Amino acid sequence: MEAQQQPAAPVAETVADDVAPDAVDQASTPVGRTVRSVGHGSAVVPDEVATDADVDPAESDAPLLPAAEAAVARDLEHHRYDSTTAFDYLFPQLAERFPRFHLPVGNGATAATVAALKTLGAAMVARPVTPPGQPPRSLDSHVPAVYTYWGQFIDHDITLNTNGPDTTTGRDGDQALGDVDAVPFQVFAPWVVVRSLHNGRHPALNLDSLYGSGPRFEGERGYRTTRSEASYVPGSAKLRLGRISTEPLVIPGGPSFSLVAPGDDAQRDLPRDDGGAPLIPDGRNDENLVVAQLHLAMIRFHNAVVDWVDDAEPWTRLTGGERGVFERASQLVRWHYQWLVVNDYLRTLTKPGVLDATLLRDTSFFRPRYPISMPLEFAVAAFRFGHSMIRDSYDFNVNFTGPPPANASLTQIFQFTGNGGSLRSGPQGTPVLPSNWPIEWARFVDKGDPRTFRAAEKIDTFLAPSLGTMVKEGNLPPEPPAHTPAQLVASALQKQLAQRNLLRGYMLALPTGEAVAAAFGVVPLTPAQLEDRAGDDVKQALAALRDGDHGGTPLWYYVLKEAELQGDGSFLGEVGSRVLAETFVYLLRQDDTSYVRTSNHWTPAQGVHFEDGSLVLTLPDLLRFAGVLPDAAGRFRGDGTAGHDGAP
Repeated sequence: MEAQQQPAAPVAETVADDVAPDAVDQASTPVGRTVRSVGHGSAVVPDEVATDADVDPAESDAPLLPAAEAAVARDLEHHRYDSTTAFDYLFPQLAERFPRFHLPVGNGATAATVAALKTLGAAMVARPVTPPGQPPRSLDSHVPAVYTYWGQFIDHDITLNTNGPDTTTGRDGDQALGDVDAVPFQVFAPWVVVRSLHNGRHPALNLDSLYGSGPRFEGERGYRTTRSEASYVPGSAKLRLGRISTEPLVIPGGPSFSLVAPGDDAQRDLPRDDGGAPLIPDGRNDENLVVAQLHLAMIRFHNAVVDWVDDAEPWTRLTGGERGVFERASQLVRWHYQWLVVNDYLRTLTKPGVLDATLLRDTSFFRPRYPISMPLEFAVAAFRFGHSMIRDSYDFNVNFTGPPPANASLTQIFQFTGNGGSLRSGPQGTPVLPSNWPIEWARFVDKGDPRTFRAAEKIDTFLAPSLGTMVKEGNLPPEPPAHTPAQLVASALQKQLAQRNLLRGYMLALPTGEAVAAAFGVVPLTPAQLEDRAGDDVKQALAALRDGDHGGTPLWYYVLKEAELQGDGSFLGEVGSRVLAETFVYLLRQDDTSYVRTSNHWTPAQGVHFEDGSLVLTLPDLLRFAGVLPDAAGRFRGDGTAGHDGAP
């Protein structure tokens, strides 16, 4: 199979290492910043600090409001983490010996490494070749498709890169790390990465992507000053919902569509402003329709829990008012969510036994300089395994159902959002989500569904072809003027997800997959295993990256190949599972508000209950409680009103 390579950009042969390690302690780690207008894979870069005191937080579409801009700028200037948190390496002993346990760099090797990574990435968005006389290789896993987008939702809750302006003065400032399309390409030494890359999220499973800074009620400090207030029904503990049409869609001269059950439920979109932008604390959750509908389900789950608190724990409102109801409801939502991430998401996607071994161990491999930190091996490589689970199309609802081509394409799923999609006012947009496009979760969540086209794609080294030409990324303005060769190269790279992932891991000095395996005490995969069933272009790229006895496989590719070999694409292998388990268990133990810290062995038995007494033990249970997934009899909880926002 012949890989299509992009023209090579000039590459810097030196390693950027002119910044000393940061020695300043973290001052605080506030949670809940609301971030708008940030696309997939974007980094928040503070603009020149605004001084307009009259800005309306609810209406502004700037990624950061003036106060947050100033806070982030101070972080970057003074090398503190007052408004951002830290990244660090899971294995500092590997980072300290850079580049011994990393991909080849310097001394003429950087350009060759970049070329090999581009070749490898190009091959990863092509379908595997079927050897003569053999049946086509199945690309369907045994994992329901919802897990792909649940992972994306989790990621947006715990990571948001902030990469500040270049404040380097000798060895005392941050580096502006830029992106993988920068010319010349640079590989940054680990101590530069740790000093310069900051996380705009509090790395905890505390749902600040759902709650932001929380509501503000009349008489409370900060009332009508925070952007998060736009996400809430005024004066209420409930989160706002958007409305859709409840009339069947008929296209003049074209097809007619059925209402998606329950057809009379209008509260099935994110709240939006007049321009279609979502009024939620993290605009990235409107990147595609599946993650947008999952965020919607979480809104409705919160609202349903508010109603449950009022019904089952009426003393909460009597003693604490609307604020008390919100605090109790959001606590229950967070604890249910955290418990499900551990006992549903991780148990489904990690190798059996790895999670339990991690939970039973008191110590952690991750020992960062700052307690509130995110491992780079997780954020930049291992947790990006979900990219390989994305399908080119989905059995979406009654109108877009069955195997391809009758179902919904990935392009359509990206189209019907406000974040770069068509949900906007004006002649070129659609003001609200059409009535034929709400998701039917029953097609996404059933672990026993025999229809394999409803499953996620296998976790392996092949990505859906659409991810090689991503419709919302790297789009150039229409000509004229003519685009420069550099613009065309950068555009092509931004549209190619696999190449971006591989180059970003290289740029940020991730250790190789073999090095991480050895650090865990795991026997690394052999070159023969890493090249199993691979085309000649992949074999040549891996051979070019191999460096002596330390291996040379990019960590992201290694994790995917390991899942392909050890989990048949339905769960991660040993190294990938360990990185995930280590990270999530660490984050839960560091969060003094998590269910594992603040409650004595909290379980869903101490949480919300259905009317028949049953518990929320799986993600489908959560969706049923929220009123967006019917029960076995086809009934929606509350006759379709569960989780509504209570507003007209």
